Amino acid sequence: MKVARYFGLGLMLLVCIVSLLSSSQNPKKADDLMSLIHEASGLRIRFSDVGWQWKEDDIKGTREQGEITFSDTKWLMYLIHWGPVQVPEITIDYVKDRMLKMWGVPFEFSGKEGKTEMAGHEAAWVEAYGTNKSFYTRFIIWNCPESGREFIADTNYNLQAQTPEEDFETEMRSARTVRCHENAPSRSFPDLIKKIEPRGCGLSFFIPDRWFMFDSPYYVPFPQYEGVRNEKTGSLLGLCSDQNISVTLKWYPADDLPEEEQVMGIQQEARRLLFEETKSQKHIENFQNHGMESFTIEGIRVSRIWGDCDFKTLEDKNANDFYTGKGIYQAARWNLAKAKKKIVVILLARQYKYGTSVSSPSRHAHDRFIKQLIINIDKDPNQR
Repeated sequence: MKVARYFGLGLMLLVCIVSLLSSSQNPKKADDLMSLIHEASGLRIRFSDVGWQWKEDDIKGTREQGEITFSDTKWLMYLIHWGPVQVPEITIDYVKDRMLKMWGVPFEFSGKEGKTEMAGHEAAWVEAYGTNKSFYTRFIIWNCPESGREFIADTNYNLQAQTPEEDFETEMRSARTVRCHENAPSRSFPDLIKKIEPRGCGLSFFIPDRWFMFDSPYYVPFPQYEGVRNEKTGSLLGLCSDQNISVTLKWYPADDLPEEEQVMGIQQEARRLLFEETKSQKHIENFQNHGMESFTIEGIRVSRIWGDCDFKTLEDKNANDFYTGKGIYQAARWNLAKAKKKIVVILLARQYKYGTSVSSPSRHAHDRFIKQLIINIDKDPNQR
């Protein structure tokens, strides 16, 4: 029971850190953010509802020229546990009992449960709310007779931080790629491209490129565990490298850059202006540019740069213990001709650490956000 308590403390520590870094307030609705942006700038944008946060002093300027900063902190906790077979048959009632005894968390079962197949084996799954419905969990458990092990896919997402449900379903799909014995049948998915094959553990599975996995620092839920992760017993913990994103959206009167020679597909004046915008970010100490390009989406010509950056020390000590001080940035600009505005967006993601591992934030989330922003911004507000 002592290890279970340590695991529960570790889980609660991660939840508390994420809650702290998100905001002291509950996440606001995307509708509120869209209305706020329209009121401040005249721009109409459609955002997905993913728990955006902002403060009053993050809104500056006028309808002609101004900016707004908002952020999103995701929370994803994905674990794979393995150990000796505990019961000859996995039932739904056994999964529920395992959940209640494993975490030290008073689960409230949602009623969603059933049977499935994992790596060619019969499996049972159960879903439940945890800690006053602050997060949601799905356990999938199966026995692997070939290796003599019980497997638990322990998938979670945070309701308070409004983690996208698609991440929760990605955890389920990742569990379906587990090979728990040699020649075990498993499924493949085009977005799960990173193979995890821990040495000496006799299993493998796939996760998205933007996740990272490491030995669970707190808990292996089998009484036979003796502190050494190997083929008999172990746990792996997965977190999302793109765990956080900060967005600064700026608007100016439209400008027409003079035609000039391009380098790597981008005008050098546009590059210079994007450098200046990046330097103006109050949280950045310095940055190193790694790429630049121009591209067109729906008839809009976009220029952007990206790279690594160092962040200034945060006022909150707990936040500084969580973050490494490093991260990535991306900056983009384009004109909305009919709205007579120039749009600039600067995206920041901080690298963070948990246990002995650190995240590897990627351009994936930034690229996706910019693309969706361009697609979902009203190109001609005069039509409304």
